[in-house]
Amino acid sequence: MNRPFLFAAVTSLLAAGCGAGLDMNARAGSPQDASVKAATEGRREVAERAEGSTDAGRPSAQGAAVARAPGDYVAYRFSGSFRKTPLLLTQRVVAREGDVLVVDMTLADDQETESLRVRMSDAPGRRGEILGAAWLDGGAERPATLAAYEAMMEKTTLAADENEAVLGSEAVSVDVGGAPIACQETSFRVRIGRTKATMRTLQSDDFAWGDVGGEITTEDGRVLYRAELVDRGHADAAPRGADATAAGADPHPVPRPATVARSDYED
Repeated sequence: MNRPFLFAAVTSLLAAGCGAGLDMNARAGSPQDASVKAATEGRREVAERAEGSTDAGRPSAQGAAVARAPGDYVAYRFSGSFRKTPLLLTQRVVAREGDVLVVDMTLADDQETESLRVRMSDAPGRRGEILGAAWLDGGAERPATLAAYEAMMEKTTLAADENEAVLGSEAVSVDVGGAPIACQETSFRVRIGRTKATMRTLQSDDFAWGDVGGEITTEDGRVLYRAELVDRGHADAAPRGADATAAGADPHPVPRPATVARSDYED
């Protein structure tokens, strides 16, 4: 399956090395495995607290899980020593066709910008699977392969070579676009080449786009890789095709900073 790219450095490790690591911890009866389970339960409480403290004019954490619709967008920033300049990735839903979303993805740094229009499954059990892709040039589509999509997304990733252990997990609240997202932050001890590092992931069942953030830092604090959700929201869906340019549609929302609040489970 061609699933969304985001944090492939994280998700590939979770699927492979990290999965093996969790299995080993479970067989050994590691207390770290218990902490992951406890954080999963605790995350539900964070969601309820976030919902209860939400103003009438602000979307609730639970509301973030509503199915995506045309006009919904997110923006992610990728930075760290894994590349010379940061990348900004914007995803905007331009159409919904049953259980299939049509999403415009724009990846930009200070030198170049490239855009793809992808068809993405939103069906249960296949959510996020990429079904097809096309390049966008001035609003016009031209054929692209899934390999082109994967190559574009590889620019946003840094793959860890080995997961050595789960260090712990806790429930946190992340504020993006004026609304909280209840997340589970999990830390892993990993290795990249000969470099030992700590990988932290932010994931949420309450966020329709899936990934929230992640980073990999060395023992001396150097950031090798950081993925941040910097904006989310809704704007009028841009016209599809060549009419987009004529209509003056702006596919690049200006990102607002995200903040990670103090964990509700800290003393």
